[in-house]
Amino acid sequence: MSWSVNKMSELLLAMQDYAANHNLPVIDPEGSALLAATVTACSPEAVLEIGTAIGYSTLLIAERLLPGARVTTIEIDSDRAAVAVDFINRSGFANRIEILAGDANEVLPSLHGTFDLIFIDAAKGQYLNYLRLIMDKLSPGAVIFADNVLYRGWVRGPNPPRRLKTMIERLREYVAFVTTDPRFVTTVYPIGDGVAISKYQEEPLLEKN
Repeated sequence: MSWSVNKMSELLLAMQDYAANHNLPVIDPEGSALLAATVTACSPEAVLEIGTAIGYSTLLIAERLLPGARVTTIEIDSDRAAVAVDFINRSGFANRIEILAGDANEVLPSLHGTFDLIFIDAAKGQYLNYLRLIMDKLSPGAVIFADNVLYRGWVRGPNPPRRLKTMIERLREYVAFVTTDPRFVTTVYPIGDGVAISKYQEEPLLEKN
């Protein structure tokens, strides 16, 4: 099925309107541009998305995949998953996408195979746990794109609101892990709500003498 750029742009705009009208999150424009560029640069064969929401980022990824590549995406909220299915079925990329309903903490251990690109945009306090659950499913050189890692500036700022304290501390733990563990080379981008892009090295890089 052919799918024109204009039709895709119209569908993404409709999804933005839906998200705004229903107070649902989608990745911001700066993050979208960086995600699109990352997908294009990586040319992944297998993509894992943790946090489908209404499928906006899912389609951003899918439209940039090479023929034969696929996206597996996980969404805990059944209503959001249903909306995502509707939007994805209206696109030209439904055959590239598999939506799995459920809690990622329960779904991730059941996945088979490896992934070349992982996009994390789900429960912010679970990012590090998600990563640990997929460590054995990362292909050599896999890229992990995590959105909202600076969360309104609180992750690098002092004294977050009490109601956010636990979540912020867990995001700090995620950022600390991917920026200090020798298996990852990570850049944190202070755009939007903060993006961390990590490349998995599989084995720690050896220092040159």
